[in-house]
Amino acid sequence: MKHKTKVGLPPGTIKYTGKKGGTPLTLNYIEFNLETFHTETFEEVRKAFIHKANDNFTQWYDIRGLHDEAFIQQIGDVFEIHSLALEDIADVYKRPEYTEFLNGHFISLKYLQYQKGEIHIQNVSVYFDQGFVLTFQEHEDDIFELLRHRIQNAQGKIRAKKADYLAYAIIDFVVDNYFNVLDEIEIKTEKLEEALMTDIDSFERSQVFPLKKDLLKVRKVVAPLREALNMFSKSDSDDIEEKTKLYVRDVYDHTISVVDSLDTLRDILSGVQEIHISEMSMKMNKVMQFLTIITAIFVPITFLAGIYGMNFQHIPELQYRNGYFVLLGVMAVVSGLMLLYFRRKKWL
Repeated sequence: MKHKTKVGLPPGTIKYTGKKGGTPLTLNYIEFNLETFHTETFEEVRKAFIHKANDNFTQWYDIRGLHDEAFIQQIGDVFEIHSLALEDIADVYKRPEYTEFLNGHFISLKYLQYQKGEIHIQNVSVYFDQGFVLTFQEHEDDIFELLRHRIQNAQGKIRAKKADYLAYAIIDFVVDNYFNVLDEIEIKTEKLEEALMTDIDSFERSQVFPLKKDLLKVRKVVAPLREALNMFSKSDSDDIEEKTKLYVRDVYDHTISVVDSLDTLRDILSGVQEIHISEMSMKMNKVMQFLTIITAIFVPITFLAGIYGMNFQHIPELQYRNGYFVLLGVMAVVSGLMLLYFRRKKWL
């Protein structure tokens, strides 16, 4: 149902596909160069003066909340953003990708957060050109607060670089957080392995499936982003410096590392499942083996009891004074011999 809201609409139509309401629209503006830094936050975005910067500054407009389609169109008019990019910005289910337009570069990606044992996915869009970067976040959480502090305190190279490097830094910040999510999944996986090896009875196989589902979520986010970063690093646009492409390739390598880790964790979880199934099968086999041995011991005993329990009148052994005790002794000897045989065969 979440994709049907756009069915039948012409290409380039801005249609917010997320949950209506609940997320207040906020704009954080930064203007900086190597010497100066200026920032403003607007709770009422209509009061913000949206404009292009001159050649001496780099702008960063960080918009949180996507339900105001008219405001997104206003941003698009000021910065001459292609209508298809505006459509993708409002689509929170957009697959991560990189698209190069005549008037800028569009990158769609997902921000992952591990909260209360669950992975939360937030759509983030980045659009940049000469002198400005626009970011559009789905939720009201200020996920780029630490990055803004880095810029304000002149930590790193962002203040000395252009908009393309700022776009790279934003993407790198998002990708770095994927490793935090992986660490959480890895910790849970290690606990499952430990529980399996120490006490199989306390192992809960039902915990494996949520972890596998989390791995699938992360993979669906990272795999297409890897392709998008590869295209970004190979762009021929003059807006992207060669040095920035080198950094983008480094982020691309990070996504490869994330995918490799996902594959490793998936194999570990599959191995945990297989070991658990094998252990349970082994325990079941031991139970069946024990029951089979008990049955095998009682077969000759039952046979002897059946013979001397028949209702015939003339059974010679029935007249013996100690026949009952003799029969019990024969049964004990037969059982003992069978137990000795089973032990030599290492069935016990």
